[in-house]
Amino acid sequence: MRGCTRASTAERVRQRGRSKVLYFILANRNLHIPFHSKILQAIENKCAERKDLLLYRSLRYSPEAPPEDLRLPEILDLRPSARDSLAPDGLILTGTTYPNFLEALRTIGIPFVLLGNNYSGDRLDNDAVYFDGSQGAYEATRYLVELGHRNILFIGDTSLSWYAILYAGYLRAMQERGLEPLAQVKALSDSYYSNGYLSVDLVFEQSRQMTAIFAGYDEIALGAWKALDDRGLAVPKDMSLIGFDDEDYAAFTVPPLTTVRIDVESVGGELIRLLYRKIQSPEAAHGTVKLPATLVKRATCWPWS
Repeated sequence: MRGCTRASTAERVRQRGRSKVLYFILANRNLHIPFHSKILQAIENKCAERKDLLLYRSLRYSPEAPPEDLRLPEILDLRPSARDSLAPDGLILTGTTYPNFLEALRTIGIPFVLLGNNYSGDRLDNDAVYFDGSQGAYEATRYLVELGHRNILFIGDTSLSWYAILYAGYLRAMQERGLEPLAQVKALSDSYYSNGYLSVDLVFEQSRQMTAIFAGYDEIALGAWKALDDRGLAVPKDMSLIGFDDEDYAAFTVPPLTTVRIDVESVGGELIRLLYRKIQSPEAAHGTVKLPATLVKRATCWPWS
C-alpha cells in the first residue's frame, strides 16, 4: 500500500458527475450461497435506481496476514498507474471479514460498511448491519422447549462468527429452562449437507439422546434429515427439526421445513443506505443497524411427551 495516492471520495465523485462506483466484496466465501447472492441482488437494485455502478469482487486472505501484505491497492485498482480505472468510492463487505482487512481499509481511507454477523472480530459500534441471529435462534430453541423437548441438538461450526451468534441464542434458551446443551460445534465437512448428516451420525454413535435438532443453516438441516431417514426415523414424528435462513426450498420440502427467516432484501437495502451515508459524511459516526430474524413455523416440529 505504500506509495499509493488517492483523490478524496468527494473529489472523485465530482469528477465523474453524480455517478458512484461501489464494490461488493465477498471475502473467503462462495457466491453460490443463496444468502450472499440475494444480498448482492438487493444492493444492485438500489444502485440501479440511482444510476450508480456496482462491481463484484471476491477474494481470499489469511486472518493472520499483516494488513500491509493484503495488497489492497492492487485488488481495488488504487495503484498510481490505474488513474483511469474504476476505483471505488465505497465498499460493502460480506463473506468472512477479519480485523486485518478493516485495518488495511482504514489506512487507505475508503468508506466501507459490512455485514456484522460475518465479522470475526469484536462487535462493531459503527458502519455495520446485523440481523438478530441470536434472538432468532433463541426463539427457535424456546419453541422446541415449549413443545416438550429437552434433548435438543444444535449443529453449527462456532469457529465461524455467524454460527457462534446462533449458538449463543440456543444456549440462552436452554439455560433459562435449566436444560443441558447438546451441540456439535465442530465442522465435520466443508459441505453444509454432509456436515448435517455426519453430525447426526456422530451423536447417535456416541449414544447421546436427542428428540429435536436446531441446525444453523437450512442445508445443514437437510443433511441431518437424511441421516435420520437412513436410520428409519421420521420428521417430525420421531424427531423435530428446525433450520435457519428460510432458503427458497424450505417451504417445499415434505413436510415443509420450520426455519428462521432473514429478510435478505432488507439486509441489502440497509447496507447500501448505510454506505451512501458513509460516503456523504466519512468522518461521522453512523452507528449500526439490527434487523429481526423471524421464526417460520411449518410442519417439521411435533410435541414431545
